[in-house]
Amino acid sequence: MTAVATELGSLPVFAGIPTHELSALAAELTPVHAPVGEELMHQGERALSFFIIAAGEVEVQHTDSEGQTLVAFLSEGLIGEIALLRDAPRTATVVATDDVFGYVGQEEAFQRLLEIPGIASQLVRTARQRLAAFITPIGFEARDGTDLMLRPVLPGDTQRVAHGHVMFSPETLYRRFLSVRTPTATVLAYLFEVDYVDHFVWVVTDGEDGPVIADGRFVRDQDDPANAEIAFTVADEYQGRGIGSMLFAALAVAARVDGITRFHARVLADNLPARALLDRLDAPWIREEPGIVAATIQVPEPAKLPGKINHLKEIENVARQVIRAFE
Repeated sequence: MTAVATELGSLPVFAGIPTHELSALAAELTPVHAPVGEELMHQGERALSFFIIAAGEVEVQHTDSEGQTLVAFLSEGLIGEIALLRDAPRTATVVATDDVFGYVGQEEAFQRLLEIPGIASQLVRTARQRLAAFITPIGFEARDGTDLMLRPVLPGDTQRVAHGHVMFSPETLYRRFLSVRTPTATVLAYLFEVDYVDHFVWVVTDGEDGPVIADGRFVRDQDDPANAEIAFTVADEYQGRGIGSMLFAALAVAARVDGITRFHARVLADNLPARALLDRLDAPWIREEPGIVAATIQVPEPAKLPGKINHLKEIENVARQVIRAFE
């Protein structure tokens, strides 16, 4: 079993976990080879096992309640764990797109998996991100008539922002991060690979498959779970179109689903657009440190949001799906 545990340790999902902590799991796994075209799991069936991909790629197909099928591709990771975590039927059909090698585990193996220190929270975070990928984005119209899309953040957004063509100027980044430094890869991973409960992020894209042009997030205060810090970033050429107002409304709706009742914001004193957004809710700004002001406000009810915001019920439904996915 040492060879299997060593191979597991080389996979990203188990990165940093010592081999000896993977031995109990390795002992419960069965090696599997799935040729091209083989169906590994079927949406709606009862979940009895999970699969660890060591090499190869699979296509994940999810058909929603309206009959629309969404497709994603995965390699080197776990599949089938969502249904086991939720004790629910399979959420997707999984088919090998090339020769796939890996391991299959039954209930006993899944229990050994959950006993690995730190793995349970990682599995839930990854599962939430995968479920978010199957949510249909919400289309809305910007103030100038541009058609944009709102959806929860996805892990791939890290690369879309880091290598995309949309411009976030040094001034915009400085206003967002209160620093002149461009966010590092580690910071971007933190910003875009979230759990949707203690750290929730909405992004706006220009088209369903277009670039990420804005994001809004709240991060729960671990010492005061009803309080969360909020922040926004809008690409330069998209500013002044009401996108910040849309993101704030979406955050407020998601926060109420998530049990958060207060928002806290820290911004540069001369960041007038951000301050104006909260001024409409009578934000009590205080000087926190030179050049920076802060305010704490009650999360407004949907009916009390400033401005006319459409799609609030759709936003609530999407937020509820990802926040309460594993309750």
